[in-house]
Amino acid sequence: MGVALSLFGFASIWPYYPATGAGFAFIGLLVALDDVIEHMTPYSTPLDLVWKKVIYPIILRIEE
Repeated sequence: MGVALSLFGFASIWPYYPATGAGFAFIGLLVALDDVIEHMTPYSTPLDLVWKKVIYPIILRIEE
């Protein structure tokens, strides 16, 4: 997802809105780096903690 977001920001947004495209590309690279660290080490990453503590409980409440 991170690489896709980065490529989308660079290829689609950057030519028209350089600052926004650069932001999308940077955030996409941070998400990709977070994913690499998560899969290579046994440590929880910040995005993993947000998923476990915030997003997943909300999804469980919606499904009930």
